[in-house]
Amino acid sequence: MKSHPIRHTALLALLLLAGCTETQIVTQAPIVYPNEPTQPTPPVTINRPTIPIVSEPATPPVITGAPIGTRLSNVQLHPSNFNVLAGWMTDDHVAAFKAFKYSCKRWNGMSADKVMSGTFNLGRIADWQAVCAKPVMRGQERQFFEQWFKPYAVSENGQFDGMFTGYYLPELHGSRHQSARYNVPIYRTPSGGLRNHSRAQIKAGALAGKGLELLWVDNYIDAFFMEVQGSGRVVMDDGSIVGLGFAGGNGHEYYAIGKTLVQNGEIAKADISMQTIRAWIEQHPVEGEQLMLSNASYIYFRYTPVDPNVGPAGAMAVPLTAQHSLAIDNKNLPYGVPIWLDADHPVQGKRLQRLLMAQDTGGAIKGVIRGDVYWGQGAEAGQMAGPMKSKGHYFLLVPRNL
Repeated sequence: MKSHPIRHTALLALLLLAGCTETQIVTQAPIVYPNEPTQPTPPVTINRPTIPIVSEPATPPVITGAPIGTRLSNVQLHPSNFNVLAGWMTDDHVAAFKAFKYSCKRWNGMSADKVMSGTFNLGRIADWQAVCAKPVMRGQERQFFEQWFKPYAVSENGQFDGMFTGYYLPELHGSRHQSARYNVPIYRTPSGGLRNHSRAQIKAGALAGKGLELLWVDNYIDAFFMEVQGSGRVVMDDGSIVGLGFAGGNGHEYYAIGKTLVQNGEIAKADISMQTIRAWIEQHPVEGEQLMLSNASYIYFRYTPVDPNVGPAGAMAVPLTAQHSLAIDNKNLPYGVPIWLDADHPVQGKRLQRLLMAQDTGGAIKGVIRGDVYWGQGAEAGQMAGPMKSKGHYFLLVPRNL
């Protein structure tokens, strides 16, 4: 497992909670729940919009020239122009440029001769440093991207569409002291064989009393979903805020608990999301605990700096910008590059058309046309990230000098 400062990833890959670690997702036999309730329990409540939502139709990318080959024979770049990118003129280019400058800061500390990795021929770090050095007047952020970049639609096996999910930074409530309320430990990485205990063993007390507790939170479900996200911020009982980031895993394979709920007929595939999974667990506390324990993978954390005006660090080791940072498959895309995304919006029935920077990664993000949008922190961001399972395509912005 790579040691990234923060590990974020998609909550969902089609029908399941896809973990943020880089272990493989495994299948598992249906869970037999203990202590079946004697009284029937109500079905999970699905929160649906109170007004009809008509989704904006997806439009295929507008292509203006012949395709260009890449390092993979089945992946191509198709030239386009900014004036035909739907939504381009109305995006927040100021926020996007701020995110891009974080990429520049990282590139400027790297060797200029280093070749940009991944599927695409994107030159060397020096080519991107040159673009970063261009002067930009305030209010000219959009013109900067238009002058120095050219958009290329990405296709794989002749198809432009892929899957885009969302993630966010959860907010929990905690204390540095165990109490009746704060009774769920958040552990730092143990040494030696202690690190490899399963989730069930850890829940049973395998790490208790060994001085590994960073802090205590008041909700086991919150702690579980913070593991899925890979990071979080904790509002402490003294009013302070503590940042937590991915520090490692226990080496066990990740099991997607949403899959069990679909297979057992508890939640329809079309309705599976972080919100519906959480609602089911809350409505079925005994079975819900067993469901969470079925995922043997466990994430350890470390303290991270907290600034309410700056996002957590992604895998590129730069702060993430809400709605302008994207987790990608780093085997296919190098960190930092700008991407114009055109995908279904997760809840608002319109298109999500946004300029994002590839600044993070995660174990569930696999493939050329695959990404995980960072929505920010807190409950509102979670409402966007949780249900996002969006079909979409993207344009890679390539420096014009390449």
